Amino acid sequence: MDPLLWNNILADDRKPRTKPLGADQRLLILQKLQGKLDLSVLFEVFTREVEKQIDISRLVWEVEDTATLIRRGSATENRQTFILRFSNNELGKLQYCTPYPLDKDEVNLLHTYHRLFAGPLMNALEYRRVKNMALRDYLSGLGNRGCFEQDILHAIAISERRNVGLVLAMFDLDNFKQVNDRYGHPDGDKVIRHFGSLLKEAVRASDRCYRIGGDEFAVILQPATDKSAYHVAKRVEQLIANDRTLSALKIGCSYGFAQYQKGDTSSLLVDRADRSLYQHKRNK
Repeated sequence: MDPLLWNNILADDRKPRTKPLGADQRLLILQKLQGKLDLSVLFEVFTREVEKQIDISRLVWEVEDTATLIRRGSATENRQTFILRFSNNELGKLQYCTPYPLDKDEVNLLHTYHRLFAGPLMNALEYRRVKNMALRDYLSGLGNRGCFEQDILHAIAISERRNVGLVLAMFDLDNFKQVNDRYGHPDGDKVIRHFGSLLKEAVRASDRCYRIGGDEFAVILQPATDKSAYHVAKRVEQLIANDRTLSALKIGCSYGFAQYQKGDTSSLLVDRADRSLYQHKRNK
């Protein structure tokens, strides 16, 4: 017998036998998926169910130009991509890597799984969107005070466990009140938006920026030192100087920062950064 044909027969014998999902199975799977609003938990339940019938080497979810690795494993030549939809909404694409090419029955089975998965996925995505809105400052697009208070506690915990350097940088706009008083709140809003975008430009993608009220901003730098925080502050000053809108309105900024010390609470860290900021403002 042709060795290639023999290998194909062996490969077919190794494939799990797929069977259509009965009504009771579909209902049971749907019950397991319903109510899971955490995307990582939802995908774990979904993948575990699919793997009962189809061997998955690797699974990637692509949505809004972001690829998320759902099942970690080696990429294979056998890849197939499916678009997920719920009603008229596209929910991204799932790319499967399998140890063997999927046959027609397996593809049909995956379509069944996807139909069961789409509704719970839509709910989880909507929950994430609303949750993100609740933690986002509508004007600057940065995290809001609630988001900051959550994240600073998390950053402190990481520093405690892993001995990672943490610096809290605080920024306050100079001449902002005069802009509001002279030109009105629309121009004041424009200043907030411009400064928010400059702040994000001045830091790494891993650093987190917040508007914590009025013209006060905070940045959590991790890992970081006082020296790296100082470089960030200087980049912010340079970006402001190069920004036509902020320069025309004579907007500047004052800054201060505090490095995390073992045993610090979030309040102590914020207080030290605040005092550093106002010292910088007074010395101008």
